[in-house]
Amino acid sequence: MILAVDAGNTRLKWGLHDGGSWLEKGWVATADAAQLADAWRELAPPDRIVASNVAGFGVRARLTEVCRRWPAEIHWAVAGESLCGVRNGYDNPAQLGSDRWAALIAARAVAPRGSVVVNAGTALTVDALSADGRFLGGLIAPGLAAMRRALAESTAAVSADGGRFDIFPGNTADAVYTGALSAMAGAVERMAAALLEAQGDDPTRLLSGGDAQLLLPLLSGETMMMDNLVLEGLIRIALA
Repeated sequence: MILAVDAGNTRLKWGLHDGGSWLEKGWVATADAAQLADAWRELAPPDRIVASNVAGFGVRARLTEVCRRWPAEIHWAVAGESLCGVRNGYDNPAQLGSDRWAALIAARAVAPRGSVVVNAGTALTVDALSADGRFLGGLIAPGLAAMRRALAESTAAVSADGGRFDIFPGNTADAVYTGALSAMAGAVERMAAALLEAQGDDPTRLLSGGDAQLLLPLLSGETMMMDNLVLEGLIRIALA
């Protein structure tokens, strides 16, 4: 049994895997990581635990404490130069976030012609993975809520609340919401165009994160939703 844990800035997702399929999945708010003690009370003891943590040392400490009920020690995922057919193109490979690294490893398995790997959460990450498994680089931008909040904090007449997507916004709330979501979609499509030019084949757009569903109708080309992309990658890391 493998317990995979994806500790992000907003949510802490987890799943129990038997090496072939998922047996259980769940999540808690990252701020409530201590609640995992209750969520895992009846969980079958894992033989291995693999975790990605981008939420800071406090969350790491709470996870370590909760997992002490089992003999297995936590393997903390860290990006390396190569693994599972993915070669890391970062200037300093270890600087790449463990969540992005795990997502790239999962993407390699499901999108063999190359992919733009997107996590639309608190932050927006957009990473380019070539058909031959090279991570060419990626970008990080504010997510939808962060983008709207930053605009509201910097502009007296703008609110971060309300609004809906409208191709021709007729009010300020819709204009802010549409502008932020369009900027996110534009970042994805710009990366897809760059990867198409680099490799000559249109990449798959792989979407995950809380706002991925909002991006889906705004993108062109082949697009796939994979809500637990990081967990899928963590299992492949554990089995490597």
